Amino acid sequence: MATKYEVEPEQHSTNQIKYGALVSYGSIGFNIISGLLYTPWMIGKIGQSDYGLYVLSFSIIAIFAFNLGLEIVVARFLSNYRTSGDRTGEIQFLGIAYKMFFFLTFLLAILLVALYFFLDVLYGNLNPSDMDKLKVMYPIVGFYILITLLAKPIDAVFIVNERFIQLNSLIFLEKILIVSFTIGALLAGYGVYSLVVINASMILLINVFKLLYVWRWTDTKIDFAASGKGMYREIFVFASWQTAVSATQNFLMHIMPTVLVIFASGVAVAIFSIGMVIEGYVLLIATAINSLFLPKVTRLNHSGGVKEVEDLMIRVGRIQLYVIGFITMTFIAMGAEFIHFWVGDDFKESYVVASLLIAMGLITLPQEIANIQLVTTNKVRYRAYGMIISAIIALICSAFLSGPYGASGAALSVMIGYLTGNTLFMNIVYVRVLQINVWRFFKECHLKLAPGLLFILVLGIMMQLIFPASSLLGFVIKAIGLALSYALFTWVFTIDLFEKELLQSILPLKRARKGEAS
Repeated sequence: MATKYEVEPEQHSTNQIKYGALVSYGSIGFNIISGLLYTPWMIGKIGQSDYGLYVLSFSIIAIFAFNLGLEIVVARFLSNYRTSGDRTGEIQFLGIAYKMFFFLTFLLAILLVALYFFLDVLYGNLNPSDMDKLKVMYPIVGFYILITLLAKPIDAVFIVNERFIQLNSLIFLEKILIVSFTIGALLAGYGVYSLVVINASMILLINVFKLLYVWRWTDTKIDFAASGKGMYREIFVFASWQTAVSATQNFLMHIMPTVLVIFASGVAVAIFSIGMVIEGYVLLIATAINSLFLPKVTRLNHSGGVKEVEDLMIRVGRIQLYVIGFITMTFIAMGAEFIHFWVGDDFKESYVVASLLIAMGLITLPQEIANIQLVTTNKVRYRAYGMIISAIIALICSAFLSGPYGASGAALSVMIGYLTGNTLFMNIVYVRVLQINVWRFFKECHLKLAPGLLFILVLGIMMQLIFPASSLLGFVIKAIGLALSYALFTWVFTIDLFEKELLQSILPLKRARKGEAS
């Protein structure tokens, strides 16, 4: 079935990336705001004990179904087949990929069923009433996990067809439906069981929509009879390296609470966890648009343009740094006050933890196009090496720093690990393996954007000294004023012609004058 789009490929790609990113940022904004406002209300409705069970049940997802990047694995191979015009290879690969995912899902199902019979052992500290509730919630959460894993190839089809607006809109809709139905269920008097049922039901519904869209609006076909030992081996090797990257990153952040329990205290774990939440939000914002560029980078590789990839890395890196830099500098200037209003002065050390964790991304997060280049050129093993180096150094440092310095020492250890493995080592890889001129990248991104970032840092510190907020409303007003000042300074002194045209093309009035608005 032919695609329903009639626009030129590059124009279609540009629009999908641009507006797909906007939808993704909107979804993230909704997720953050609803999390900050709706979570305390939900705890009040179901009680602290049941909320703990709710979080515990979904922590199983973090253990067994954290993001392995498997959709990127499928998207990478599909992009290569599509760019080279190998339609037969694309159809056969999808058949093999789906069979592998069905097999992975079957293995995971067996593991989850076996784990069910050991819940009493693993969570033996729960009282009988809570254990009975967990045993009811667990199968529902297990269903959620399996559906999530099976949906990975569907997401990859959206990525390779560059349907970013549609994919991110469905993800956004999923978040809205979960929050809306949860609020309705709690207002109607339903308890904690309704929360996990709603989550599982909505993920199933949205994935049905995804499947229908792929079948109706793309030319995707699947040959389930396809076979080939060479292709299985190639997929397995590439997926192993990509999984190593995701698993190591996940391990590094989630092992620190255990390290703190051993060398510091439980209080240090709580303080570190608040910093992790803030770092997680920043990472969510920074990585929202990464997968959007995989098909484009693949096309650039096939056209033999390292310089074009470098140019794209600079353009995307500048946009990323505008956002990440603003968040980081604003938090360094005003974060202590934010922590005070959000969780109280008992967690004031979380300001230091969060500042260290998000500051380490100022260099690495704007360089994601280079990491996508590693994926498209089948050199993702270098990224795995970098993550392993980061994890080893962070763990060694944390053994010495967590005891005397607590949560701040653990955060500093993670920062040292990332700066060594993810920054120093990876930039050597970008230069020697990918032949990217990183000095040009830093000059065009960090050096040229530095005045705006320093301006917002100094202005924010001055505002804090002159106008300390006595209420959350006062803090929000200061933050808005700081954001407007940053936008004005950036527009006048920093932003280039391409970025101005990009912003102007997004404005509704501008699109209407061009005849782009419907």
